[in-house]
Parts: sequence; C-alpha cells; structure tokens
Amino acid sequence: MTVHSFRDSCLIHGGPIHTMADDRSQAEAVLIKDGVIDYVGSLREARRRAPKDTASVNLKGRTALPGFIESHTHPFAFGKALEQVDCRHCRSIDDIVAALRERAEATPEGEWVLGCTYDDMLLAERRHPTRQDLDRVSERHPILLMHISVHAAAVNTQALRIAGVTADTPDPGDGRLEREADGTPNGVLWEWAQKLFTRHLPAPTADDMRRQLRNASNQYIAAGVTSAVEAALGLAGGGTLEADAAALAAQEPWLPLRLGVAITHPLWQELKAGSGPGLEWGGDPQRSRPLAVKLFQDGSIQLGTAALREPYYRQSEDARHHLIWAQTELMSFVQEAHTAGWQVWTHANGDYAIDSVINAYATVGGNGTARRLRHRIEHCQLANDEQLDRIAQLGLGVSFFAAHVWQWGDRHRDVFIGPERASRMDPLRSAQRRGIRFGLHNDTPVTPIDPLLSISTAATRLTSSGEQLGEDETVSVRHALRAMTLDSAWLAHEENEKGSLEVGKLGDVVILGADPLEVSPDEIRRIPVEATLVGGTPVYLRQNGGGIYD
Repeated sequence: MTVHSFRDSCLIHGGPIHTMADDRSQAEAVLIKDGVIDYVGSLREARRRAPKDTASVNLKGRTALPGFIESHTHPFAFGKALEQVDCRHCRSIDDIVAALRERAEATPEGEWVLGCTYDDMLLAERRHPTRQDLDRVSERHPILLMHISVHAAAVNTQALRIAGVTADTPDPGDGRLEREADGTPNGVLWEWAQKLFTRHLPAPTADDMRRQLRNASNQYIAAGVTSAVEAALGLAGGGTLEADAAALAAQEPWLPLRLGVAITHPLWQELKAGSGPGLEWGGDPQRSRPLAVKLFQDGSIQLGTAALREPYYRQSEDARHHLIWAQTELMSFVQEAHTAGWQVWTHANGDYAIDSVINAYATVGGNGTARRLRHRIEHCQLANDEQLDRIAQLGLGVSFFAAHVWQWGDRHRDVFIGPERASRMDPLRSAQRRGIRFGLHNDTPVTPIDPLLSISTAATRLTSSGEQLGEDETVSVRHALRAMTLDSAWLAHEENEKGSLEVGKLGDVVILGADPLEVSPDEIRRIPVEATLVGGTPVYLRQNGGGIYD
C-alpha cells in the first residue's frame, strides 16, 4: 500500500460516481478542496473550478461512492483482538489448544495468554472449552479465551485462582459462571461474568491504546470505511484510557479515519463526573467525537442469551433467557441520559428485549423528544411487525446486523430459533416499508470488517451455505448502499456532514473495482476496494490504486 501525501484539492472523474444524494443521483466529477466537497457535476465545470495544482483521480472505469460508515463496530476491542490468538478458524478444541499453546510457549511464565473469536458451534465437540481443556495449554499461565460473540468466554484453572473465583463465588447479577456438579466453576463465563477476570488483566498503557486503535483503523480503511462508530467505549477494558485515546484523535490527526463513540453507561457517568477527558473533547469533532450513551438489555442469539418472547427452537418452555436489567432500572438509565440531552443506543437482539427498549424510549420520549434525539436500537434482529410500527411511530433509529444472515443464518434456522423466526430476522424490507431509517453494521470483531458483504447480504439474504433465508426481507442494492452511507450518518446526527457526495460535505470517498449497481447482488461481496479517501486524501490504495493517480 502506498499512501499519497495531502493535497489541497483533488478532482475525481473517469467512472461512475454515485453520490447517494437521492435515489438516482450520479455525477461525472467531484471536486474536493481543503477536505470538503466543493463541486459535484460535469467534468468540464469541475476542471474550470479546480486550482492549478489539483490532484487528478482518474477512476478509469472504477466506481466512486461516499465512504462507508460502520454504524456499530468496536475498533478498540478489534485492535486488542489483532494482538491476540485468533481462533476463528479452529474446528476442534484440540485446534484451540494447539494455537494457544504456541503463544504460551513464547510468553513468560505467569503472564496472561489471550485468545479470541472461537465459535463453539463450529467445533467438532459443539461445546465451549472448559478450564480442564485450557489447562492443557498451560498450568503456568492464566488464559482467557473470548467467544466470537464477545458475550461468553473461557478461562483455565490458573485464571480462576488469580481472580479468586471458587465454588463459593456467587454469579454476578448480569452474568453467570458455568459450574461443575459440586459447584466449582468450570471456566465457561456467560455475559458480564467476564468482568471478574478482565479486571485482573494488565492495565493497558496510553501507547497500547493508540497502537491498537491505529492498527484496527488500518483494517477499516482497507475495507472502504471512512467513519467507524465505536459502539461501546469502555467495553474493551481500557476505561478512561479509551476515552483519552478517542479524545486525542480529535486533538491530533493520528488516525486515518473518522471516529465516533457511544460511551457505555458506567464510563459515561465517570466522564460526566470529570474523570479522564470528560465529555467535552474539543479539537476537531469531525475527526473524533462522543455521540451517545450505550446500554445493553440482552445478549446473543447464538449463545442463547438473547431475551425472546417464545422459547429457543425445540427447547423447553423456559428457554427464553432474561433481560439484563429490570424495566425500572433500564428506565432510570435511559431517563438519566435522555434528560441530559444525550442520544441513547440500547443493544437488543431478542423480541422480548426489543419490547423492553421500545417501552423505555416511549416513556421518556413520548412527547417527540425520542424522535429528536433519535434514540436507537442496536441489532434489533427479531423485531416483529408490531414493534416496527412502534419504532416508526416514535421515530427511533435502528442499526441492523444483516451480516448475521450470512454468518449464522443456517444455524439460526436449524438450531437456535427455527425457520420461521430466522426468515424474519433483520427485517430490512419491513422496516423500509414503514419509513424507518436504518444502518447496517458488521459489529467487528464479532464478524470481519466487510461493508460489501453487509450490502450484498441485505440485497440477497444468502447464508454462507448459499441458501436464501427470508427473501421477503431483501432490499434493493441502492437502499443497502444508502444504509451503509447516508442513513448510517443520519443515525449519528451527521447527515449534514457525511454520507453522500454533496457540496459542503466532507470529501470522504471509497473507490471500488466494479459498480455494485451493475453486478449481480451476490457478486458485490467480491468487489475489491481500490482506494479510500478521507477529506480527499488517499489513506488506502490497493496495488497503488490501479494507477488512479497516474
């Protein structure tokens, strides 16, 4: 990758330019000056307006679009994961043990060995590793292995000792320790029980935070993402150091992309009280800014921790899981942020959790303030028609995890929730018919950063096995593109700054090797990202951008 130096202006031309300003808007040229779009229209007029030293970006038939906006992702956790043992491709517990053992052998005795992204349903054993399994890696190192959903983890016996977790340790109110017959924890951790262990990890330094965030950012820009929204600042275990790093990105242009953050409620309370950088970051808010307060009301469908109205597929009547917070507690948290004028985002996958979140938003914002603040439901995977009607009525925003259909759709249909509910999950077309504005996301590191896969899946509803799951909930490619650009900007109150190629907006552009509106929807996921421009400056070039600067 070669990144060109900053220029005061650049002129993009020579291929299809989809501005996303409306349903049919296309331009022959886009002129960017000082990071902002100065002109959109004919090439002749753009050349007339361009300063003498303007850089020419000749698409040579490639396609330009507004830079992709990841409306719900976790760059801090992703940056940490990039330095851990990636178990995404392990297909047995023996594979996991071998991968972790290699890291343990290179790690001084007594230091933590960290792994991530194992998927129990893809393991031959179809279960989570226990402390006995991880003791095979090492009995001299504490080991923490994070599930691909981030809603579960596994530890070895040494980690249990360091954390002081025994048969007498009660389950935390918002999590669970899986146990052996005598009550001894078996090393499998559900939801926030992970906090009993993550608090014992070495505290990251400010340099760690910046390095990890920069490494993650490089992955985002290579996927065409120009704005990434950290959907749970504080979740990666860095506390106020995460806020410091995000605030520093507003002060100094050390990140290659734009960053927005939703702050987990406990950290928001700390910052509001004056810890770390506080809630007023100064600097350039177009580089990094706090956006919202983040809450959680259930877990993950594939772990059985999402809160459902009806039981999980082919399971007992009580297999529905539960809400993280009682309704009165959730209401209190929402009211606190709402009264302070903050947008609220709440994680809710299951329909029972979605009910709870809608009720909370309706109570505090029934007079139209919920619509003004654009409170959001994150993931919102099993929303039904009645709930979508209420979401539209209240003017709420939704960020859908459509890539779930590709990544886990087959297992949702056959194992977790059955064919009927699986065909309705991530109900994009039903939301579109009601006028609900929604974004798409990959929730990285839960799934790889791949906006084009999200767009393709939204338009096809294909699973990774090639089966179509819920054709009735497909949307057009153009609407999927809008969800990944302009509507994701709207979700963050940023539609006047980004999300479309219009005069006065930021010059954030992705250049693709083919036109997603001209290839088959299933082929979109295979289109290469040729270049990514932030403020008109190339921050990523694939194979020198194919000579677009020649």
